Amino acid sequence: MIGEFGSACYGSEMTERFEIDGVKVRAELPEAHATEGERRYPLLLALTHSLNAKKWAEGLHTEGILPEMIIVTAEGGEVSSPAKLLHGITARYRVLESPAARWICGAGHDAVTALRAVLDHPGLFGAAACLSTSFEGSDGAPPIHSPMLRDLEGRQSLPEGIRIHFDYGTVGLDECYEPYHRDLGAILRSKGWKDDREFRITRAQGGSHDPASWRNRLGPALHWLAGR
Repeated sequence: MIGEFGSACYGSEMTERFEIDGVKVRAELPEAHATEGERRYPLLLALTHSLNAKKWAEGLHTEGILPEMIIVTAEGGEVSSPAKLLHGITARYRVLESPAARWICGAGHDAVTALRAVLDHPGLFGAAACLSTSFEGSDGAPPIHSPMLRDLEGRQSLPEGIRIHFDYGTVGLDECYEPYHRDLGAILRSKGWKDDREFRITRAQGGSHDPASWRNRLGPALHWLAGR
């Protein structure tokens, strides 16, 4: 169910706020979405509201790295099903149908949700940026008992044709995430994925587990996902 919250035009772009299955979202649209009735756009779905995805997407578009994109950010409510969010978005806006044009990003626990979305729905999402992924889960499980890593290890195969960027910092909680990402890389390689092809794991020197650090790291992640 999609509920209305209103819209406002800022300069050359349109911003709309509405609700999909209990999740409040903000959509930021290219100007041409309102004037070109047939053109479809790539999508960037941000599960973590503090990532400032719009700023990075616009900057990379100006540099010729990214095309114009529809940016949708979850602003309130638990995102239990990115697939349902995507369904509500595509029912409302002209989003390209190719999974390669539908990206998702998140930090911490949202990064786990983004990762699962790409792995479980490769026909819907084709790329993900997973920052400071909370592989320890809510119980603080060590790598050997991490629910997400054990899930990955137990899968018979991983989908083809997708790209996922992972990173972790070196300060505070993020410093503890290196062993999880070390195991993550080993598992993905054992399933046939290649470094810098399907995935990349980056150690962000000085990075920490906080919104300011995540905002700084999203740009490089999107740059790599663009393949340029």
